[in-house]
Amino acid sequence: ANQRLGAGGAFISWARFKQEFLTKYFPANERNRKVIEFMELKQGGMSVSGYAAKFEDLCRFAPHYNTMEA
Repeated sequence: ANQRLGAGGAFISWARFKQEFLTKYFPANERNRKVIEFMELKQGGMSVSGYAAKFEDLCRFAPHYNTMEA
């Protein structure tokens, strides 16, 4: 899905938009912290569904570990 962006009307892909957006509004150090949190995630006292939800949430920040990422 391509979208027009900016006054020039240039077409960009969703992946490119997501990358640009994250770079501008979600600094690399915060993304890296989320990747570390993902890598160190343990179920601990969480329910299975709670753990799965946390895993899914953090998985977005580590796309190289997420084979379902498009």
